[in-house]
Amino acid sequence: MILEIPPGLQRVLAALVEGGGRPYIVGGAVRDSLLGLPVIDFDVEVYGLSPERLERRLRSLGRVDAVGQAFTVYKLSGIEGVGGAVDVSMPRRDSKAGPGHKGIAVVGDPGLSIEEASRRRDFTINALLLDPASGEVLDPHGGRRDLEARVLLAVDATTFGEDPLRALRAVQLAARFELTADPATASLAASMPLAELAAERVFGEID
Repeated sequence: MILEIPPGLQRVLAALVEGGGRPYIVGGAVRDSLLGLPVIDFDVEVYGLSPERLERRLRSLGRVDAVGQAFTVYKLSGIEGVGGAVDVSMPRRDSKAGPGHKGIAVVGDPGLSIEEASRRRDFTINALLLDPASGEVLDPHGGRRDLEARVLLAVDATTFGEDPLRALRAVQLAARFELTADPATASLAASMPLAELAAERVFGEID
């Protein structure tokens, strides 16, 4: 696998390691690179740093906007070679606290294992991580296998239904990448209460 990391992002990753963190490139960038597609958006997940230490380190590297509940996600802008903002997040636990996509309670936990942290992700093909230091792809839930088989499979069937936006995401991912939804995953998606979703979230997936 060859993932070309922009020079500015390389410096960010090196600075995070220097500060005591363990950064990984996660999600769509890893998936798209394995498919041989151009990578536009980069997401980074950093283990081993508290929110305060992570934010201080990021603020020395570019413009930082904290977003999301408990401020576990930071948008880092002004990175050489990256057109938009890089999402930098901590490992976190998600739990259902109310209706809709926004009814997810998020708690950052830098001490989570990679397997446990990646279990909150929607599909196995989005639960891939790249160690930028070694170039190794970490695949705790079989995402590479499913990508090769062109199968869309939920990471965790017991929590998949907590976010009804995932039903729409299943449709757009299957269409974009010519995937066949696993029957159990398709059944879960079909049972979700889409009326709980805000109109802008629905439009975002269609767009």
